[in-house]
Amino acid sequence: MRRKNLKVLILTLGSALVLPIIPSASAADTQTRGVNWRADKDALPGTVIYSLKTVGAAEQASACVLGFAAPMCDPKSATLLVNNYLPLCDSEKTLDCIDTVSWKKSDGTLVAGKYTKIRGSEWANYAFARNEALHVNKPTLPQVFTFAGLTHSKGSDFAVTAHVSTRITAGVAADPDISLVILPVYQVAGLDPADDAECITANGADVDSVCYKIGALAEAARLKVSLKLLSRPQGWMTGRIVDPSITFTAPTDTEKRTVVTLEGTSMDVQTIDRTYSSAKPTEKSKWDTVATAFGDSRAPWSTAGDATYPLPPDKTSISIFNSIVSAEKSASASTTPTFDIADSLKSLWRVDLQPKGRAEGVSCDSSNFQGFVSSNAMVYKSALPNYDKSTGTLDYSISSPHYKPDGKSEFLGRYDLLVATDYARCVWDLKAGEIPAKDAVTVTIEKAGEKKIISAEMSLDDQYFRFTAQGFTFSQAKLSIKLKAKESITAPAPTPASAPAATTAAPAAGTKAAAPKTITITCVKGKTSKKVTAAKPVCPAGFKKK
Repeated sequence: MRRKNLKVLILTLGSALVLPIIPSASAADTQTRGVNWRADKDALPGTVIYSLKTVGAAEQASACVLGFAAPMCDPKSATLLVNNYLPLCDSEKTLDCIDTVSWKKSDGTLVAGKYTKIRGSEWANYAFARNEALHVNKPTLPQVFTFAGLTHSKGSDFAVTAHVSTRITAGVAADPDISLVILPVYQVAGLDPADDAECITANGADVDSVCYKIGALAEAARLKVSLKLLSRPQGWMTGRIVDPSITFTAPTDTEKRTVVTLEGTSMDVQTIDRTYSSAKPTEKSKWDTVATAFGDSRAPWSTAGDATYPLPPDKTSISIFNSIVSAEKSASASTTPTFDIADSLKSLWRVDLQPKGRAEGVSCDSSNFQGFVSSNAMVYKSALPNYDKSTGTLDYSISSPHYKPDGKSEFLGRYDLLVATDYARCVWDLKAGEIPAKDAVTVTIEKAGEKKIISAEMSLDDQYFRFTAQGFTFSQAKLSIKLKAKESITAPAPTPASAPAATTAAPAAGTKAAAPKTITITCVKGKTSKKVTAAKPVCPAGFKKK
């Protein structure tokens, strides 16, 4: 993305939508309008401090040329948004950082990632000073790693990007939002201005002067990242990984940083990236159809300049995507809507840590970590599931193009839900000694007025309830996870070697049953072993009982 002007509008439509406006000489010049959904990119990347000012229903963001020293960017009085990247813990001993990055082979062997270089160039005009009191590091560039034995279609480089956004209000810094993305990349010699959109840059193509593009993995890779964070994550995390695993290790260093370890397998995610030119009547007409879906007048052709809407995957943008598909169907019922065909599939590993993430409709304790939700859908109504008390379901609305880029192959959806045990017991009213009955969890797929019930894979241990649904199709789908039944846990029957055969009478009415006992089993996956302790322990997905 080329940076011509750093004054942008963050349009508030239920979520932050960023609209860069690049001025042209006059409205008569050829102009472009664009819209994209790119989970492989950050909507507002770079190492820049923005001063935020509310203008009507929007926030106007202006870049701070002198960092915190600019009069309008005084952290004591202004509302600021600090965009940066996390450094490696080898050089950062106090603030948030990346501790380790690893690749887990199919046999369970862990291969440590090797840091090779930084990606991008420093943006001298927008430099800012380190401020430990506000948990702000100096401008930091993202990293490139390699993993011995792991390659992709264009080489062996992997971009590890931990973009961090910290909001500061009147001298108080909120816990940061962190987007952690790992992509197979390769460097392109030289820059083609017409191809900037495909460059994965740190500070924009004009600043970086080096373009990295995304390669393709021959098969999905299981990756593991450990972060050291000053604030232990609460609420929910979201991501684009298969079979997620999350662990928290209590602070051991003097800075009291929690080690957060995130593990999962990469997945293919669909993207849409469209640009329309005023010089081409057909494209101009198509943009008018697209703009209508926003529900207001977006950058009309009479407005000078180019405009692009990089939409986030959640909240309001799902209604925009669905409206575009519906509008195209109404215009031509005999042809497949162009937005029902993806532009590309990206090999992606992504986890988003949002400290304010809370599920709707739930009164259960939200002060601790509640869960992780992951899907390969391009957009979703909310990054977090909504609890419907009337049906007792956790609902999740998602959308994505129905077809892969070839326009013929259906794109099959996947959904992984990890729910903290205590939180799940509260949501589904599971008492002590109760667990979900076998085959008790169903997922209802509601699409185009039709409902289809599929069984969800479920496992549980002493930390999480794990649910997986897969094989459904798009454009729109609503997943409802319901616990149909529950059963009491009973102590395992004694074996002849440990106790004589005996008959146990059922407790009389009103008699309190004995407290349930727990069992520990060992689960293996390749060379990796894991102990699971529960009343009825079940190995996690991908593991087998030893």
